[in-house]
Amino acid sequence: MGSRSYIFKEVHKELHKEPLLPMSLVLLAVILAYSFRLIGRESFYPTLFSYLRSFIYIGLYAAWGISIRQRIVQKQVGQYLVGVSVLLILWFTFRSAKYFIFWQPVAIRYQWYLFYLPMLFVPMLALLIAMSLGKPDEYKLPKSVWLLSAVSGALLILVLTNDLHQLVFTFPKDADVWSDADHGYGVCYFAVIAWQVLCAVAALIFMLFKCRLKNGKHRYLPVIPFAISLAYLALNYVGTPWLKHLFGDVTAFQSLMYMLGFEACIACGYIHSNSRYADLFASSVGTSAEITDRDFNIRYAALNIEPISKETMRKAEKAPVTVDGGLTVHTMPIGGGYAVWTEDVSALLAIKEESECLAEELAERNEILRYEYRRESKRRKVEEQNRLFDLLQSATQKQINRISALTQEYRRISKSDTDRVKMLLAEIAVLCSYIKRRKHLTLLADRDCKVAVSELERAFSESLQTLKLLNVRNTLYVDSELSALSGKNAAAILDFYEEVIEADLENLTSVQISLANINGLRLSLNVCCEADLSIFLNKGNVLYEMDDDAGYQHLVFIIEGGAAV
Repeated sequence: MGSRSYIFKEVHKELHKEPLLPMSLVLLAVILAYSFRLIGRESFYPTLFSYLRSFIYIGLYAAWGISIRQRIVQKQVGQYLVGVSVLLILWFTFRSAKYFIFWQPVAIRYQWYLFYLPMLFVPMLALLIAMSLGKPDEYKLPKSVWLLSAVSGALLILVLTNDLHQLVFTFPKDADVWSDADHGYGVCYFAVIAWQVLCAVAALIFMLFKCRLKNGKHRYLPVIPFAISLAYLALNYVGTPWLKHLFGDVTAFQSLMYMLGFEACIACGYIHSNSRYADLFASSVGTSAEITDRDFNIRYAALNIEPISKETMRKAEKAPVTVDGGLTVHTMPIGGGYAVWTEDVSALLAIKEESECLAEELAERNEILRYEYRRESKRRKVEEQNRLFDLLQSATQKQINRISALTQEYRRISKSDTDRVKMLLAEIAVLCSYIKRRKHLTLLADRDCKVAVSELERAFSESLQTLKLLNVRNTLYVDSELSALSGKNAAAILDFYEEVIEADLENLTSVQISLANINGLRLSLNVCCEADLSIFLNKGNVLYEMDDDAGYQHLVFIIEGGAAV
């Protein structure tokens, strides 16, 4: 579709069978102009034939510029080529003014200087054309290319101001009149010529590398006019006497070479054009395309194309129409009619159908996978819940069993022994306080989280509050410099404390707690009870001391590598 649209994009006349400016007409115009030149030499009125010759060349370049607008596909390239045709017209206009209109020496000299406007800017435009080839219509050349215009403009200013410095053309000091008939060349003249040659060579190189026909037999055709131009300039510089007599002046010869050079670039495919539509359609066997008039009457059609009804074409004008056989008809308005083409989308429709079936199958598979994922996720969630439940239960199973036993005893004596009932409820409260805080620490330790010391302090405070129900005196000290410790160490500290107080909870009368960082994290307990707490020495990392006078048992639980920060 894209390539066909591109073909029709620049079609603007319905009956273009040949290019607007056939080379035969160009040849005829050149022969006629040359004949007028020869006739004018022997004529009684040579100026008339010189005027006719100028009109022929100016008309030729004007017609060429018009044909360029119609033939060149790329918009920007077409604009530059039209600019070239305008410069060629100006060149011949300056020439005619120099030889046939102005008679004052100064005016004639400046008309001669103005020759260098097209001589400098035509090669520069050729380089811009080469740089623009293959680019989209909206493409803009980088701003840096304006340096080319700056160089050409600067050289033109040097030529136009030559009377002030004579750096381009030199004149004899004793000459009464400065003219092109008696002059020499300054250093800047060679800069002007070098710039022209440089731009032309660069343009040819750019076009050569961008040409799509890498091995075409006409690939080097544009080199011929370029080489002829260089040879003419060289012979003109050395003053070959027969050159102007045979080929005419620089303007007539070089402007013609410029036009032929660009036409050679078009002919060999350097510059893309859109001519010879009839031949294109006659050779388009595998292309299903037509060009119609405004009433959808077919004017051009590819060979072996399936007939398309006018009704279908009119419908396709609004939107593509799909007909039997998997063909889609497209219509695009062009100058004088419509471009109509078809696309065989049967393969695409088959692929679409297959894709839809595949999509349905994939959707079903995805639904199964989502179901399996949800089931697996639910299973993993249940497993994780069970794991955490087992972890929490194992950490507090002893206390849970103890609460169960105390509850049974409470039910048995709840109405008979009031004091014992209060004692049982107080013990249950102490155990529940531990279970609550221990489960929280278990979860933090499982996630390998840091535990704030304040969290452990709240656990101690809550436990001591419940111990007051058993009339246990208590004190608590936590080092204010401590901030956090691992969940594992926090759980170990709380477990050790709970084991100590549960060793003789019924006879516990006093407990003092101290948590400090003294050569490592230490939990110190001063406990007053009847049970022998020296049994905790077998745990390791435990120091024990008995104060017989005060009746206190002193225990120190040392956390290895557990210094809080």
